[in-house]
Amino acid sequence: MSGRRFAWWVLPLLMLGVLLLLLLLILYPARTQRRPELLEMSVIAREADGSAWATARQGMEQAAADLNVELRFLYPGQSDSAQEQGQLLRREVESGASAILLFPADREALSEEVRAASSKAALVTLETDMEDTAGYVGVDNAALGEALGRAALNGVPPGGTVLLVLAASQRSGVGDRLAAAEAVLRSEGREVRYFAGTADALTEALSQGDTQAVIAFEASSLERAAAAVSRLEDPPLLYGAGSTAAITAGLEQGRITSILAQNAFSTGYLAVESAARTARRETAEPLESLPFFTVRRENMYEPEHQKLLFPVTW
Repeated sequence: MSGRRFAWWVLPLLMLGVLLLLLLLILYPARTQRRPELLEMSVIAREADGSAWATARQGMEQAAADLNVELRFLYPGQSDSAQEQGQLLRREVESGASAILLFPADREALSEEVRAASSKAALVTLETDMEDTAGYVGVDNAALGEALGRAALNGVPPGGTVLLVLAASQRSGVGDRLAAAEAVLRSEGREVRYFAGTADALTEALSQGDTQAVIAFEASSLERAAAAVSRLEDPPLLYGAGSTAAITAGLEQGRITSILAQNAFSTGYLAVESAARTARRETAEPLESLPFFTVRRENMYEPEHQKLLFPVTW
């Protein structure tokens, strides 16, 4: 009798223990999975100075820590040099890089190098979408450019002049933004002019007082434009794309009218994740264009905008 009574008590306890174990396996599957092997990934920048995408780099580094990826950051000696980027691509592929992130300076100039590299490594682009790659992580550049053009329409009357700050190459995502903004402005009866040069040269060009607004299409250009208008007594309206510390300061101080910003940390994280999944031949969801947000001085401290302008990472 005592043996049977013991069995009645033990059986429910064993069943409860098995159920708890199954529940733990369901809720915490990551703890039962083996950490993937270390993956080497090269990041080829477009600019010689990486400050304009420092937040994106933080996202990349966080993803690398989470996914066991070793990052190698490479900068051209001269900003926007497609020739140097092509040389870096060839070198990294020959060195055996399994995955590459690329900020293309020029679609056309890099097309052959990108096609060759993509046949040997998982290549994902940022800022500029390209064919023959594993994917693109970034915004819809044409949509962003159109939004910048429409923002300028609000501050410039018909017949007014808008100055567009040219990219080093128009055959890039930044060039796509400019083309879309120009189309919107011209269709609504605004005069469009172009500028390429230093902040000092821009200050001199704007001092004539015949420009009602300026649009810069990427962070470095917007920083230079903000420095230029800060020296004028009656500056034009300034619109642009980007969310660096200098841009945030310009927005707060009223030098920049409004910006279109994206979550740069998430962009960097998703780029590393996408390239790593491709290199490891893991199933991944198709990438979609990332959202962007209009931020002005009066709404920059709203919670959804603070995380874009003042990113905090752990």
